[in-house]
Amino acid sequence: MTKGSYILLIDDDPDLRQCLVDVLEDEGYEIRTAGSGREALSLLETETQAPPSLILLDLMMPDLNGWQFHEQQQKNPRLASIPVLVVTASRGFGTNLPGSDVLLKPFSVENVLEKVKELAPNAAGGGASPSSSAN
Repeated sequence: MTKGSYILLIDDDPDLRQCLVDVLEDEGYEIRTAGSGREALSLLETETQAPPSLILLDLMMPDLNGWQFHEQQQKNPRLASIPVLVVTASRGFGTNLPGSDVLLKPFSVENVLEKVKELAPNAAGGGASPSSSAN
């Protein structure tokens, strides 16, 4: 039942991934990334530590899209309870994923941080404290 202390960001856009990583790391979050749903599932299925406290999930991706990823996530009892924040430009498509919330593109930094804090309040390792920074 204990969730990990990191956030998994799944998006095929490397620029958006890096932007979100920068914003979230500045707030003290540990971030891991995947460029596709298939890559994310592989990472989650092979890791030995606790699963992430939150998944940020793009819907429109090649290989294994967000809906397919979420379907596979829900089939795995170890992963099914992880909250999902769908990050999409597709109006109305993310709301049908059980256990998920939606952040519509374009979004502001404040919107991202508000949603992340709401869905994963204990994910940050003490906030943006300089003593907890890995940089």
